[in-house]
Amino acid sequence: MKRIVISLFFVFGFIISNQELSAQFTCEGRVCSYLPSNITSPFNDTYAKFQTQYLNEVMKTNTEAGFLANIGASNIGTGTVRRIQIGASLSAAGYKKDDIQITGTDLTLPKLPNVGGSVVPSITLDINPGWLLGFDDRHWSRRFGIFLHGMNVAVSKNQLESLSNNKNYEGRITVKSYGGMLRYQLVEKTGFLQNLFTWEGINIGAGHHVMDERFSLSYLEGKAATIEMKGVSGKWGGDTNFHYNTKVRTTNVDVRTGIGLFWVANLIVGGGYSWNSGDSEISLSRTGPLLVNTSLANIVDIPREYQSQIDPALLSQSQSGVLGLTVSGNASSKRKIGYGVVGLELDIYLVKVVTEVIYGGKDLYSGNVGVKLSF
Repeated sequence: MKRIVISLFFVFGFIISNQELSAQFTCEGRVCSYLPSNITSPFNDTYAKFQTQYLNEVMKTNTEAGFLANIGASNIGTGTVRRIQIGASLSAAGYKKDDIQITGTDLTLPKLPNVGGSVVPSITLDINPGWLLGFDDRHWSRRFGIFLHGMNVAVSKNQLESLSNNKNYEGRITVKSYGGMLRYQLVEKTGFLQNLFTWEGINIGAGHHVMDERFSLSYLEGKAATIEMKGVSGKWGGDTNFHYNTKVRTTNVDVRTGIGLFWVANLIVGGGYSWNSGDSEISLSRTGPLLVNTSLANIVDIPREYQSQIDPALLSQSQSGVLGLTVSGNASSKRKIGYGVVGLELDIYLVKVVTEVIYGGKDLYSGNVGVKLSF
Protein backbone atom coordinates (compact mmCIF):
# COMPACT_ATOMS: atom_id res chain seq x y z
CA MET A 1 0.00 0.00 0.00
CA LYS A 2 1.36 3.39 -0.93
CA ARG A 3 1.94 5.73 1.98
CA ILE A 4 -0.28 8.78 1.62
CA VAL A 5 0.18 11.55 4.17
CA ILE A 6 -2.73 13.90 4.76
CA SER A 7 -1.99 17.39 6.14
CA LEU A 8 -4.21 17.07 9.18
CA PHE A 9 -3.39 16.92 12.86
CA PHE A 10 -3.41 13.64 14.76
CA VAL A 11 -3.84 13.19 18.50
CA PHE A 12 -2.85 9.95 20.23
CA GLY A 13 -3.25 8.50 23.72
CA PHE A 14 -2.71 4.91 24.84
CA ILE A 15 -3.54 3.06 28.04
CA ILE A 16 -2.89 -0.59 28.96
CA SER A 17 -4.66 -1.64 32.14
CA ASN A 18 -5.77 -4.72 34.06
CA GLN A 19 -2.85 -6.79 32.79
CA GLU A 20 -2.60 -10.44 33.81
CA LEU A 21 0.56 -12.08 32.50
CA SER A 22 2.28 -15.41 33.13
CA ALA A 23 5.25 -17.26 31.67
CA GLN A 24 7.07 -20.51 32.24
CA PHE A 25 10.21 -22.20 30.97
CA THR A 26 10.51 -25.99 31.07
CA CYS A 27 13.67 -27.98 30.46
CA GLU A 28 14.53 -31.66 30.19
CA GLY A 29 17.92 -33.28 29.65
CA ARG A 30 21.61 -32.71 30.38
CA VAL A 31 21.58 -29.29 28.71
CA CYS A 32 19.53 -27.86 31.58
CA SER A 33 22.74 -27.43 33.60
CA TYR A 34 23.70 -24.64 31.18
CA LEU A 35 20.55 -22.66 31.90
CA PRO A 36 20.38 -20.11 34.73
CA SER A 37 19.53 -21.85 37.99
CA ASN A 38 16.43 -19.69 38.54
CA ILE A 39 15.06 -20.13 35.00
CA THR A 40 11.78 -21.66 36.23
CA SER A 41 11.17 -18.90 38.77
CA PRO A 42 8.30 -16.50 37.98
CA PHE A 43 10.50 -13.69 39.27
CA ASN A 44 13.24 -14.44 36.74
CA ASP A 45 14.67 -11.32 35.06
CA THR A 46 14.05 -12.78 31.60
CA TYR A 47 10.38 -13.42 32.42
CA ALA A 48 9.80 -9.83 33.45
CA LYS A 49 11.46 -8.47 30.31
CA PHE A 50 9.60 -10.91 28.09
CA GLN A 51 6.29 -9.79 29.56
CA THR A 52 6.92 -6.05 29.50
CA GLN A 53 9.13 -5.72 26.40
CA TYR A 54 7.47 -8.26 24.12
CA LEU A 55 4.06 -9.49 25.23
CA ASN A 56 2.70 -6.02 26.00
CA GLU A 57 4.08 -4.60 22.76
CA VAL A 58 2.54 -7.36 20.60
CA MET A 59 -0.85 -6.85 22.24
CA LYS A 60 -0.62 -3.12 21.52
CA THR A 61 0.42 -3.67 17.91
CA ASN A 62 -2.39 -6.10 17.06
CA THR A 63 -5.09 -4.17 18.89
CA GLU A 64 -4.10 -0.88 17.25
CA ALA A 65 -4.32 -2.50 13.81
CA GLY A 66 -7.84 -3.65 14.74
CA PHE A 67 -8.82 -0.11 15.69
CA LEU A 68 -7.96 1.28 12.26
CA ALA A 69 -9.53 -1.62 10.34
CA ASN A 70 -12.74 -0.97 12.28
CA ILE A 71 -12.81 2.66 11.14
CA GLY A 72 -12.73 1.66 7.46
CA ALA A 73 -15.30 -1.11 7.68
CA SER A 74 -18.27 1.07 6.62
CA ASN A 75 -16.65 1.93 3.24
CA ILE A 76 -18.29 5.38 3.25
CA GLY A 77 -16.97 7.11 0.13
CA THR A 78 -18.58 10.53 -0.33
CA GLY A 79 -21.09 9.79 2.45
CA THR A 80 -24.20 10.27 0.30
CA VAL A 81 -26.91 7.75 -0.67
CA ARG A 82 -29.48 8.45 -3.39
CA ARG A 83 -31.94 5.70 -2.37
CA ILE A 84 -30.51 2.33 -1.32
CA GLN A 85 -27.15 0.59 -1.85
CA ILE A 86 -26.21 -3.05 -1.32
CA GLY A 87 -22.65 -4.36 -1.60
CA ALA A 88 -19.56 -5.90 -0.05
CA SER A 89 -16.32 -4.43 1.25
CA LEU A 90 -12.99 -5.43 2.75
CA SER A 91 -11.09 -3.33 5.28
CA ALA A 92 -7.53 -4.28 6.24
CA ALA A 93 -4.91 -2.69 8.50
CA GLY A 94 -1.25 -3.44 9.09
CA TYR A 95 1.25 -2.34 11.71
CA LYS A 96 4.92 -3.31 11.48
CA LYS A 97 7.38 -2.54 14.22
CA ASP A 98 10.97 -3.67 14.72
CA ASP A 99 11.59 -7.24 15.90
CA ILE A 100 12.21 -7.52 19.61
CA GLN A 101 15.12 -9.37 21.21
CA ILE A 102 14.96 -10.08 24.92
CA THR A 103 18.27 -10.09 26.80
CA GLY A 104 18.23 -11.10 30.44
CA THR A 105 20.98 -11.30 33.02
CA ASP A 106 21.98 -14.83 31.98
CA LEU A 107 19.87 -15.57 28.89
CA THR A 108 19.42 -14.03 25.43
CA LEU A 109 16.42 -15.19 23.38
CA PRO A 110 16.14 -15.13 19.56
CA LYS A 111 14.51 -12.11 17.93
CA LEU A 112 10.72 -12.30 17.99
CA PRO A 113 8.35 -10.63 15.48
CA ASN A 114 6.32 -7.57 16.48
CA VAL A 115 3.70 -7.23 13.78
CA GLY A 116 -0.01 -6.55 13.83
CA GLY A 117 -2.74 -7.01 11.29
CA SER A 118 -6.50 -7.05 11.01
CA VAL A 119 -8.95 -7.87 8.21
CA VAL A 120 -12.65 -6.98 8.37
CA PRO A 121 -14.83 -8.23 5.47
CA SER A 122 -18.38 -6.86 5.42
CA ILE A 123 -21.72 -6.97 3.69
CA THR A 124 -22.91 -3.36 3.41
CA LEU A 125 -26.39 -1.82 3.31
CA ASP A 126 -26.76 1.95 2.82
CA ILE A 127 -30.15 3.69 3.01
CA ASN A 128 -31.44 7.21 2.50
CA PRO A 129 -34.11 7.53 5.24
CA GLY A 130 -35.88 10.41 3.47
CA TRP A 131 -36.39 8.25 0.37
CA LEU A 132 -37.51 5.34 2.56
CA LEU A 133 -40.18 7.58 4.13
CA GLY A 134 -41.35 8.78 0.71
CA PHE A 135 -40.09 12.39 0.68
CA ASP A 136 -38.94 14.03 -2.55
CA ASP A 137 -35.38 15.18 -3.34
CA ARG A 138 -35.94 18.70 -1.94
CA HIS A 139 -36.89 17.54 1.56
CA TRP A 140 -34.29 18.05 4.32
CA SER A 141 -34.46 14.37 5.32
CA ARG A 142 -32.91 13.40 1.98
CA ARG A 143 -29.60 14.84 3.24
CA PHE A 144 -29.20 11.92 5.65
CA GLY A 145 -27.55 8.59 4.94
CA ILE A 146 -27.45 5.41 7.03
CA PHE A 147 -24.47 3.07 6.44
CA LEU A 148 -24.68 -0.43 7.95
CA HIS A 149 -22.17 -3.30 7.76
CA GLY A 150 -21.61 -6.76 9.26
CA MET A 151 -20.28 -10.25 8.57
CA ASN A 152 -19.07 -13.49 10.16
CA VAL A 153 -16.22 -15.07 8.19
CA ALA A 154 -13.23 -17.40 8.56
CA VAL A 155 -9.93 -17.23 6.63
CA SER A 156 -8.58 -20.76 6.16
CA LYS A 157 -4.98 -21.96 6.31
CA ASN A 158 -4.68 -22.11 2.50
CA GLN A 159 -6.20 -18.65 2.05
CA LEU A 160 -3.84 -17.21 4.64
CA GLU A 161 -0.83 -18.77 2.91
CA SER A 162 -1.88 -17.32 -0.44
CA LEU A 163 -2.30 -13.86 1.10
CA SER A 164 1.03 -13.87 2.95
CA ASN A 165 2.93 -15.72 0.19
CA ASN A 166 5.07 -17.28 2.92
CA LYS A 167 5.14 -21.05 3.41
CA ASN A 168 6.80 -20.66 6.82
CA TYR A 169 3.55 -19.41 8.31
CA GLU A 170 0.42 -21.43 9.03
CA GLY A 171 -2.69 -20.06 10.65
CA ARG A 172 -6.37 -19.27 10.70
CA ILE A 173 -8.37 -16.09 11.24
CA THR A 174 -12.05 -15.78 12.18
CA VAL A 175 -13.76 -12.39 12.21
CA LYS A 176 -17.18 -11.25 13.40
CA SER A 177 -18.03 -7.61 12.81
CA TYR A 178 -20.98 -5.24 12.75
CA GLY A 179 -21.64 -1.52 12.98
CA GLY A 180 -22.95 1.54 11.24
CA MET A 181 -22.78 5.30 10.69
CA LEU A 182 -25.31 8.09 10.43
CA ARG A 183 -24.20 10.84 8.04
CA TYR A 184 -25.54 14.25 7.03
CA GLN A 185 -24.81 16.50 4.06
CA LEU A 186 -24.12 19.71 5.97
CA VAL A 187 -23.28 21.81 2.89
CA GLU A 188 -24.82 20.90 -0.46
CA LYS A 189 -22.79 20.07 -3.56
CA THR A 190 -21.99 22.85 -6.05
CA GLY A 191 -21.43 22.26 -9.77
CA PHE A 192 -19.23 24.15 -12.23
CA LEU A 193 -19.09 24.20 -16.06
CA GLN A 194 -22.46 22.47 -16.41
CA ASN A 195 -21.55 20.12 -13.56
CA LEU A 196 -18.47 18.88 -15.39
CA PHE A 197 -16.69 19.59 -12.10
CA THR A 198 -18.37 19.46 -8.70
CA TRP A 199 -17.40 20.49 -5.23
CA GLU A 200 -18.82 17.73 -3.02
CA GLY A 201 -19.80 20.09 -0.21
CA ILE A 202 -19.28 19.03 3.41
CA ASN A 203 -20.50 15.67 4.73
CA ILE A 204 -20.30 14.80 8.43
CA GLY A 205 -21.02 11.57 10.29
CA ALA A 206 -20.77 9.54 13.49
CA GLY A 207 -20.70 5.78 13.95
CA HIS A 208 -19.98 2.79 16.13
CA HIS A 209 -18.29 -0.47 15.09
CA VAL A 210 -17.53 -3.78 16.83
CA MET A 211 -15.06 -6.44 15.69
CA ASP A 212 -14.26 -9.80 17.32
CA GLU A 213 -11.15 -11.38 15.80
CA ARG A 214 -9.43 -14.69 16.61
CA PHE A 215 -5.98 -15.17 15.16
CA SER A 216 -3.76 -18.27 15.26
CA LEU A 217 -0.29 -18.36 13.72
CA SER A 218 2.48 -20.94 13.67
CA TYR A 219 5.94 -19.98 12.47
CA LEU A 220 7.63 -23.06 11.03
CA GLU A 221 11.28 -22.11 11.37
CA GLY A 222 13.55 -23.42 8.63
CA LYS A 223 16.36 -24.22 11.07
CA ALA A 224 17.14 -23.88 14.73
CA ALA A 225 17.57 -20.42 16.24
CA THR A 226 20.57 -19.26 18.24
CA ILE A 227 20.15 -18.79 21.99
CA GLU A 228 22.67 -17.47 24.53
CA MET A 229 22.85 -18.93 28.05
CA LYS A 230 25.38 -17.61 30.57
CA GLY A 231 27.76 -16.81 27.72
CA VAL A 232 27.34 -20.22 26.06
CA SER A 233 25.77 -20.33 22.60
CA GLY A 234 23.25 -23.00 21.70
CA LYS A 235 20.73 -24.01 19.04
CA TRP A 236 17.01 -24.14 19.85
CA GLY A 237 14.71 -25.97 17.44
CA GLY A 238 10.94 -26.16 17.29
CA ASP A 239 8.09 -24.02 16.00
CA THR A 240 6.67 -20.85 17.50
CA ASN A 241 2.90 -20.91 18.03
CA PHE A 242 1.01 -17.67 18.55
CA HIS A 243 -2.67 -17.17 19.46
CA TYR A 244 -4.40 -13.82 19.76
CA ASN A 245 -8.03 -12.98 20.44
CA THR A 246 -9.38 -9.44 20.57
CA LYS A 247 -12.72 -7.70 20.71
CA VAL A 248 -12.49 -4.10 19.55
CA ARG A 249 -15.09 -1.35 19.89
CA THR A 250 -14.73 1.92 17.95
CA THR A 251 -16.78 5.11 18.04
CA ASN A 252 -15.78 7.72 15.47
CA VAL A 253 -16.77 11.04 13.94
CA ASP A 254 -15.42 12.46 10.69
CA VAL A 255 -15.89 15.12 8.04
CA ARG A 256 -15.42 14.66 4.29
CA THR A 257 -15.36 16.73 1.14
CA GLY A 258 -14.00 16.29 -2.36
CA ILE A 259 -14.12 17.06 -6.05
CA GLY A 260 -16.33 15.37 -8.63
CA LEU A 261 -14.95 14.89 -12.15
CA PHE A 262 -16.92 14.23 -15.37
CA TRP A 263 -20.04 12.95 -13.52
CA VAL A 264 -18.25 9.65 -12.74
CA ALA A 265 -15.20 10.03 -10.50
CA ASN A 266 -15.21 11.58 -7.03
CA LEU A 267 -11.94 12.36 -5.24
CA ILE A 268 -12.43 12.28 -1.46
CA VAL A 269 -10.41 13.83 1.36
CA GLY A 270 -11.27 14.12 5.01
CA GLY A 271 -10.33 13.37 8.57
CA GLY A 272 -11.80 12.32 11.86
CA TYR A 273 -11.31 11.26 15.43
CA SER A 274 -12.03 7.92 17.08
CA TRP A 275 -12.39 6.49 20.57
CA ASN A 276 -11.31 2.85 20.74
CA SER A 277 -11.30 0.14 23.38
CA GLY A 278 -10.32 -3.51 23.20
CA ASP A 279 -10.06 -6.65 25.31
CA SER A 280 -7.19 -8.91 24.29
CA GLU A 281 -5.89 -12.38 25.12
CA ILE A 282 -2.55 -13.65 23.93
CA SER A 283 -0.48 -16.81 24.21
CA LEU A 284 2.83 -17.90 22.75
CA SER A 285 4.58 -21.26 23.00
CA ARG A 286 7.72 -22.88 21.66
CA THR A 287 9.10 -26.33 22.46
CA GLY A 288 12.02 -28.00 20.71
CA PRO A 289 15.43 -29.65 20.99
CA LEU A 290 18.17 -27.57 22.58
CA LEU A 291 21.87 -28.24 21.98
CA VAL A 292 24.84 -26.22 23.22
CA ASN A 293 27.84 -25.65 21.02
CA THR A 294 29.84 -28.88 21.13
CA SER A 295 31.26 -30.90 18.27
CA LEU A 296 27.71 -31.96 17.48
CA ALA A 297 26.22 -28.46 17.60
CA ASN A 298 25.17 -28.52 13.97
CA ILE A 299 22.91 -31.51 14.53
CA VAL A 300 19.90 -29.23 15.18
CA ASP A 301 20.85 -26.78 12.45
CA ILE A 302 19.09 -28.87 9.82
CA PRO A 303 15.64 -28.35 8.27
CA ARG A 304 12.85 -28.48 10.84
CA GLU A 305 11.10 -31.46 9.26
CA TYR A 306 14.06 -33.66 10.21
CA GLN A 307 14.57 -32.44 13.77
CA SER A 308 12.16 -35.00 15.22
CA GLN A 309 14.16 -37.80 13.58
CA ILE A 310 17.44 -37.09 15.36
CA ASP A 311 18.83 -40.27 16.90
CA PRO A 312 18.32 -40.03 20.70
CA ALA A 313 21.48 -42.06 21.23
CA LEU A 314 23.44 -39.47 19.30
CA LEU A 315 21.97 -36.66 21.33
CA SER A 316 22.77 -38.46 24.56
CA GLN A 317 26.47 -38.05 23.77
CA SER A 318 26.16 -34.24 23.83
CA GLN A 319 24.84 -31.51 26.10
CA SER A 320 21.31 -31.63 24.75
CA GLY A 321 17.73 -31.63 25.87
CA VAL A 322 14.33 -30.07 25.24
CA LEU A 323 13.52 -26.46 26.09
CA GLY A 324 9.97 -25.17 26.25
CA LEU A 325 8.50 -21.71 26.74
CA THR A 326 4.83 -20.87 27.30
CA VAL A 327 3.55 -17.35 27.79
CA SER A 328 0.00 -16.06 28.15
CA GLY A 329 -1.67 -12.83 29.13
CA ASN A 330 -4.70 -10.62 28.80
CA ALA A 331 -5.27 -6.90 28.95
CA SER A 332 -7.80 -4.16 28.35
CA SER A 333 -6.64 -1.31 26.14
CA LYS A 334 -7.89 2.11 25.09
CA ARG A 335 -6.62 4.47 22.43
CA LYS A 336 -7.82 7.68 20.83
CA ILE A 337 -6.82 8.02 17.18
CA GLY A 338 -7.04 11.03 14.91
CA TYR A 339 -6.94 9.95 11.28
CA GLY A 340 -6.89 11.24 7.72
CA VAL A 341 -8.76 9.79 4.74
CA VAL A 342 -8.14 9.94 1.00
CA GLY A 343 -10.22 7.98 -1.46
CA LEU A 344 -11.83 7.56 -4.86
CA GLU A 345 -15.47 6.75 -5.62
CA LEU A 346 -16.48 5.72 -9.13
CA ASP A 347 -20.20 6.09 -9.83
CA ILE A 348 -21.04 4.25 -13.03
CA TYR A 349 -24.81 4.03 -13.50
CA LEU A 350 -25.98 1.42 -10.95
CA VAL A 351 -22.50 0.46 -9.73
CA LYS A 352 -20.33 2.26 -7.20
CA VAL A 353 -16.72 1.31 -6.55
CA VAL A 354 -15.20 2.87 -3.42
CA THR A 355 -11.58 2.64 -2.32
CA GLU A 356 -10.03 4.50 0.62
CA VAL A 357 -6.73 4.79 2.47
CA ILE A 358 -6.71 5.81 6.14
CA TYR A 359 -3.60 7.17 7.84
CA GLY A 360 -3.50 6.77 11.62
CA GLY A 361 0.14 7.60 12.40
CA LYS A 362 3.65 6.38 11.73
CA ASP A 363 3.59 2.84 10.24
CA LEU A 364 -0.17 2.54 11.02
CA TYR A 365 -2.25 2.41 7.84
CA SER A 366 -5.55 0.95 6.73
CA GLY A 367 -7.22 0.48 3.37
CA ASN A 368 -10.70 -0.56 2.30
CA VAL A 369 -12.35 -1.32 -1.00
CA GLY A 370 -15.98 -1.99 -1.78
CA VAL A 371 -18.42 -2.55 -4.62
CA LYS A 372 -22.05 -1.48 -4.29
CA LEU A 373 -25.23 -1.64 -6.37
CA SER A 374 -26.98 1.72 -6.11
CA PHE A 375 -30.70 1.81 -6.83
